[in-house]
Amino acid sequence: MAVMPHASHTTRRARWPFALLAVVMTLPLLAAPAVAQGDPYGADPHRLVPFADTVQRIYSSGTDRWEVWICRVPGPTVTMNLSAVVDDLNAIITPYYLWLSRSRYTPVFTAGGQVTSNDVVPAVLNNESFQMPGCESAVETATTGGSEGALIVVAADFDEGYATGGAFCPEEPFTGCVNTYPQNARRAVVGAAAVTTFAPGTEPSWSSVAHELGHGLNWAHSYGGLTKIAGTTDIDTYDNPMDLMSGGARTRTPVAALAYDRYAAGWIDPSQVDIHTTGSATYRLAAIGTSGTQMLVLPLEEGHFYTLGTRRLTSYDSRLPRAGVEVYEVDQRRTACQLPAVWPTTWPCFATLLRIAQEPAVEGVGRTVHVLGIDDELDLGSFSVRVDAADSTSFTVIVTDDPTPAGFVDDDGNPHEKDIEAIAALGITVGCNPPLNDRFCPSRTVTRAEMAAFLIRAIGQESNLSPYIGLFPDVPNGVWYAPYVERLYTLGITEGFDDGTYRPNTQVNRAQMAAFLVRAFDHSDVLVTPTGVFDDVDPGAWYAPFAEAIYRLDITRGCSTNPLAYCPFGPVRRDHMASFLARALGLA
Repeated sequence: MAVMPHASHTTRRARWPFALLAVVMTLPLLAAPAVAQGDPYGADPHRLVPFADTVQRIYSSGTDRWEVWICRVPGPTVTMNLSAVVDDLNAIITPYYLWLSRSRYTPVFTAGGQVTSNDVVPAVLNNESFQMPGCESAVETATTGGSEGALIVVAADFDEGYATGGAFCPEEPFTGCVNTYPQNARRAVVGAAAVTTFAPGTEPSWSSVAHELGHGLNWAHSYGGLTKIAGTTDIDTYDNPMDLMSGGARTRTPVAALAYDRYAAGWIDPSQVDIHTTGSATYRLAAIGTSGTQMLVLPLEEGHFYTLGTRRLTSYDSRLPRAGVEVYEVDQRRTACQLPAVWPTTWPCFATLLRIAQEPAVEGVGRTVHVLGIDDELDLGSFSVRVDAADSTSFTVIVTDDPTPAGFVDDDGNPHEKDIEAIAALGITVGCNPPLNDRFCPSRTVTRAEMAAFLIRAIGQESNLSPYIGLFPDVPNGVWYAPYVERLYTLGITEGFDDGTYRPNTQVNRAQMAAFLVRAFDHSDVLVTPTGVFDDVDPGAWYAPFAEAIYRLDITRGCSTNPLAYCPFGPVRRDHMASFLARALGLA
């Protein structure tokens, strides 16, 4: 069972206008699986949210039950009434999330009980790794389980906390998941000042609770990008006043979360997302809670894009410092975060680990230059954004960009570029980022769905695709790859797996690739008894005749020369596949 890292902010309750808020990110509580199968973006029709059905949307639909516990620790005694705290949470936090989710998500709070712990709350929480393991352990022991998460209130005078997103669910690409507490390790920990009034004229910091529940939905921080936390090399992720998951947590009443987070949670429908393709286009961005487009995406490459959404000074956003169109850079590329080394190298940054930055990057707490008003313009590389008009519920945005250059924009300098462009010219590949399709995603691994399309196009069978038959239970009608997979089967190029499935989102390894190529290009005459050409291919292995066949055909030259090796279980990258196909077709 895999658990996301803690995502936290910690500080002593503010005695001055703005307390310094430190970021704490820890390694996973439990190791992730060594191998993940499938396409990380396969569950999201716009390919914007990695592992959408296994991480982001497990708890964000319907009722989300949180068991509330008070943890008493050494130090000054704080009197708390658990029943009153639960009532307040249901009266304040639940309506907020109903508004934000358009009634798609309902956190419900129930009384758990009280525990004690020897945890000591540091006198100053700034820049310290704040965790309360004793409270966590005591609650895990005391609970009877069954809720989706635990909200632990430390009976001490501070209002910040931390949270975990819980276990990955459901089965693919992860197994053994239980989505109830305590097995899922999903918890939020806050100080008593987040839910109780300590001084006359003040109110609890309900935004802290809402913020930590946001981490419980696997939402990341957003940030300005340039402000450093004093005395550290860390970037301050609490300097964006427009976001619940950033500086908006400084307010007592929560403000809204960003459009990307709401889409990741499933609260914005795919039909409410526009993706700019090329040229010039005009978009109407609607305010939260109104009909129309909620998010505009300007794509750079898979896992890297800009998002635009609109904010109005109404409802929970009435306390925002500015209304307008807010612009963010979302970066899920592997280089954007530090994933644990044990996690597959094909994984992008996801959930609380991805990076959401204000655009343009700003320095200083509370800056809002990334929020555009009427007639404001912003250059984003090849994109130009201008806010043209506004009415009571929307902003009109004009986006222009340079014409798409010839060929793919992400293969320049790649050693396989010539082969990539060669198979593109033959229509064997159409790119990887529909609808723009100006990128090939050379470093991404090939899935079995993509392999079916590559092969059918390469052998000239795309015109012979037939109506859906239903040959494989995991290849449903209507998905783009279904006709390619079924044609692959009718041609005898694949029989699927022994359990009758095709597993379209599983990555193709080099052993499987060899068999696919030999069958697709009808090179059965080259299949002979293996002689042990490759140092790492057992002549008795099922794939040995296929690997040696494509070696004799000069389709592969192995993965290393001294000794000559084939790496049969290595994944096949898209740029490598382009060269395999080009050689098979005599183009290289």
